[in-house]
Amino acid sequence: MIRHVDTAAAEIFEFKEKNPQRFKELFEVGIRIGFGESPEKDSKIALKPEQVRAKYLPKDADYAALTDAVIEGEVKTAAKLTAALLEKGKDPTGIVVDALMPGIQTVCEIYDNGDAFVPEILLANDALVAGVALCQEQLGDIPSAGRVASLVIEGDVHDIGKNIVAAILRANGFEVIDMGRDVLVDDVVKLVKSEKIDLVTGTSLMSTTKEGLRALSEELKGTGIPVACGGAAVDAHFVETFTNSIYGKSPLDAVKIAQAVAAGKDWEVVRKEMTR
Repeated sequence: MIRHVDTAAAEIFEFKEKNPQRFKELFEVGIRIGFGESPEKDSKIALKPEQVRAKYLPKDADYAALTDAVIEGEVKTAAKLTAALLEKGKDPTGIVVDALMPGIQTVCEIYDNGDAFVPEILLANDALVAGVALCQEQLGDIPSAGRVASLVIEGDVHDIGKNIVAAILRANGFEVIDMGRDVLVDDVVKLVKSEKIDLVTGTSLMSTTKEGLRALSEELKGTGIPVACGGAAVDAHFVETFTNSIYGKSPLDAVKIAQAVAAGKDWEVVRKEMTR
């Protein structure tokens, strides 16, 4: 028996009011499924949040304070601490690499382990961007780690996963050309042929549109530019049925793929590395 939509909506809002934390957790599970992740925890033992934090935390106390500000998503504090380090004569590149980047890397790994939520990634990214902007004023343009075209494939308009992946790639030094959602394969091919692109990231939430990723990968084969594929409708088994493609399960996977491809590794090598 199908329940009336108004009744169901009323019950959802009531549940949110009575148990906001649980509602947040369930909402997060839905977003993770949107990335193509399984709601079950990975069988491997992941580091606890404090262990991840310790792994990336700089030894320098001033740098560590800035890293903490990024982790906590404290935008104003991150900008203030960055300005103070610059006034002390610290190298802007060193601040970015050794203080700001460890913060976003920490949050991404904690998220990957299932112990952080999407808003925490976005806040950490905002804090990082605030610090990077101040460093850029002294440095000029910071060398790009590579150029990535990001899109949701034709027929699909669900772009929250694509938006977060793009934000995390930018936070890790990549220049991202966001092509948006419902993007035609031909338009991606035209962009790749007219611009210097290292990698294309494509997502699909719906099973009815995922074949577009196959078509995109095949069309780009001749250009030498691979496609990192992800989203709820996509899994490793599907991606391995066609060439010039690499499966990414999470935003951090997208960064690993982009770093490997930008370093000159062939898509087949990167695919194997990502399945280990």
